[in-house]
Amino acid sequence: MTEMPNTPASQSHNNNGHVTAPLPIGSRTAGTSGAKRGASSHTAHNAPKHAKEPAKQHNDKHSCSHKGAAALGVLCCLLVALYGGGVFVFSRTCYPNTKVAGADLSWLDRDSSVARVRDAAEDYVLEVSGDGFTWTYEAENANEVIDAARAVDNVMAHNEPALWPARLAQALMTSPEQPANATSANAQSGKLPELDKIELPKTFDRDAFLASLDAAIDEFNATRVGTFDAAGAFDPEAGSFTLSKALSNRKLDKDAIDRAALVAVSTLAARVELTERSFTPLAGGATEQELQHAIDRANELIGTNVNLKMGGSVVSTLDGAQLAQWITFDEELNPTLNTEPVGQWVHELAKTHIDTVGSERTYTRPDGKTVTVSGGTYGWMSDEARLVQLLQDAVSNKQVGDIEIPLKRSAATWGGMGKPDWGAYCDIDLTEQHARYYDAAGNLVWESGCITGSPNTGNATPTGVFSLNAKTRNSTLIGLDEDEDGEPDYKTPVAYWMPFVGNAIGMHDATWQSVASFSNPKAYTWTGSHGCVNLPPDRAAALFDIISKGDCVIVHN
Repeated sequence: MTEMPNTPASQSHNNNGHVTAPLPIGSRTAGTSGAKRGASSHTAHNAPKHAKEPAKQHNDKHSCSHKGAAALGVLCCLLVALYGGGVFVFSRTCYPNTKVAGADLSWLDRDSSVARVRDAAEDYVLEVSGDGFTWTYEAENANEVIDAARAVDNVMAHNEPALWPARLAQALMTSPEQPANATSANAQSGKLPELDKIELPKTFDRDAFLASLDAAIDEFNATRVGTFDAAGAFDPEAGSFTLSKALSNRKLDKDAIDRAALVAVSTLAARVELTERSFTPLAGGATEQELQHAIDRANELIGTNVNLKMGGSVVSTLDGAQLAQWITFDEELNPTLNTEPVGQWVHELAKTHIDTVGSERTYTRPDGKTVTVSGGTYGWMSDEARLVQLLQDAVSNKQVGDIEIPLKRSAATWGGMGKPDWGAYCDIDLTEQHARYYDAAGNLVWESGCITGSPNTGNATPTGVFSLNAKTRNSTLIGLDEDEDGEPDYKTPVAYWMPFVGNAIGMHDATWQSVASFSNPKAYTWTGSHGCVNLPPDRAAALFDIISKGDCVIVHN
């Protein structure tokens, strides 16, 4: 057993059980070789240098981290301050390109904006126009049409200051001509509010405004049928049915325009432009494509274009414009041409444009006297039944060209209804009791005093425009049996008989009349005939030699 030495209190034990005494400062460990000492000495000498490098790097990184954090914090503070400033500014300032009542409120505060809007509204004018319609409203003062303060407050209430960066970017990218917050009133909009929900200043006279606008709309609509039909869709200038002509018959939709106009005033928009939705629809709301299809099919039915001629002159024309009135569209917009109205059309045409027999005519006699006369048997008379058939055939065949009007009676010339249609004529003036014969050129070639029928006995000579029916020598005039004795009331032989009312009334020589009576314009009241025109024998002979059967005889007062 090894005896352990006494261990002083200052000694300590290592982990191996050895006791190691502490070394004095500057002493080296005993039993250490020189080489090891050298190594130990080298290690001990360099150890502090290598221990200081990691600490320095750590301090540099720590310093940079602190600086970055500080800069980021400053930036965040600036952004927060900038954002907060923007929120503050745009809670009371208008964005760029903001317009109200045409006034540019860019960057203006509330009070400045109110003042500018009020100035702009002083000259407010609204124009409602389109498709030939125009109506204008002029405000008497700004307060009549806008509450400037309310309008500006409404704009700023929608500023959304919390979103000012995005709103500002949007405003800056919007052109001044079309500001982002502009309000337009357009009759095309189907989302216009009801009349009683459109907000306007209490000073605005809504009733007077609408009364004036509605009166203009009613006047405009008075010239339009508001329906789709053949007559309204036919364009005379184009000679066919056209969509534009059909649409020109649409009526304005008063309610839609009233609402659009009031919305315009409420936003101080300067114009309301009429569009498709400004008009009441045609044909139950058919589309323009459907209307065009119906029009195209109708155009296929109106190929007829014929001139109706009489006496070398065109009296009338049957063309698309007339045929269009006989076309009807069913509920499916299918067109049908009905030829039944041709008969009525021909009858009206004959009465107003062809048949002059018995019609009123006015002429000026060569001596300057103007005469108006009606009745009689002379003139033009059409054969209506034959003309109807000719026109129905023309429509069926889509004929183009001329059709000569079939006649039952004709005259010398055609000058139109109400005008002379004769050539040579004998003018018998009942007032003057004088007869004159003019050739076709209007030259006076014969005249004479005469004695006409007695009005006192109901035998006045009938007035009118007649045709000379015959020329006969040595005839006997036989009267009626008015006294019912079984014998004619008279049998009178004449040398020259020129009848113009059947064979009962005419011009003839009257040897029984005194010569003086032929120069007295009142003689017919006491020595008048049974209706004939009495002439001196020599004057009757002269007229007989120059007048021709078929010549016109005009009897007038």
